[in-house]
Amino acid sequence: MGLESGFKFSLSLLKEIQSINKDMLVNSLEYLYQTLRNAEPGSLYSTDKLSFMIDSNLNDARDFLVSIITQGTSSKRGIELAFKILLLLGIVRSNVEDLLIVATLLEESKESIDIRDELEILIKSSGETSSNEDNGPKKLPKLGDIRITKTGFIFFL
Repeated sequence: MGLESGFKFSLSLLKEIQSINKDMLVNSLEYLYQTLRNAEPGSLYSTDKLSFMIDSNLNDARDFLVSIITQGTSSKRGIELAFKILLLLGIVRSNVEDLLIVATLLEESKESIDIRDELEILIKSSGETSSNEDNGPKKLPKLGDIRITKTGFIFFL
């Protein structure tokens, strides 16, 4: 069972766990987080005949993570993991909509969430340079070299 097919099953379990035990939810989110951290950027992007079903399952996962963030009933760590997983999900499935949702939720959030490690993955996956028609390729600044606002850097990428 691949990562994409296991998402539907994992999502069902996470929803059930959420109503039973919040600590178990956080532990399960930690596992999902580690799994997505180790996945290759773009590895869930597909255009084959089954991609619409996989995409639907991943959209359900995204909706579940958004509900964890917006309801605020989870622990601070659970909310932080939901943000990070949502961002990683966008990276792994090459979905700009996921990235924009993270940016919007970060802007609305009262929590301070450190997503620098996940943004570093996004930078590495897009290459270390971006093209500039006038001057040729230019080096992107390292995360430590710029001041990161909640959403500004995501849009800078």
